[in-house]
Amino acid sequence: MKEFSFNTFFGFENILTEKPEIVLFGAMLLPIGLIIVMSMIGWIFRKLKLNMYLIHALLYTLAFTFFFGTFAMLILFFVTDKNGVKLAYCWMSIFIGMLFFSMINTNTISKMFKDWSEIIKN
Repeated sequence: MKEFSFNTFFGFENILTEKPEIVLFGAMLLPIGLIIVMSMIGWIFRKLKLNMYLIHALLYTLAFTFFFGTFAMLILFFVTDKNGVKLAYCWMSIFIGMLFFSMINTNTISKMFKDWSEIIKN
């Protein structure tokens, strides 16, 4: 049986070890690109009058991951050793944490944005 090692990352460990900056670019650009794609899918769902709960949860996940994940990745990159594999695992754990948070609190977050938009209008 093969043991799990934090020195491997789905076959990309050589690239991430040589160029850990790739993780920073991925942490910044991947959520933005996926937000654009999910927005288009959400637009289609809204036109078809389908349930938007999962789309909202994924959009909130990507937005929170972009803001908090990028900030955390920059701190980890400049403060700790520049190990790309560890940075990739840290980003994945931030993404998964934001996914669970958003799945649990999607209705609350949506209501908060709706209340803020009403306050801004007045």
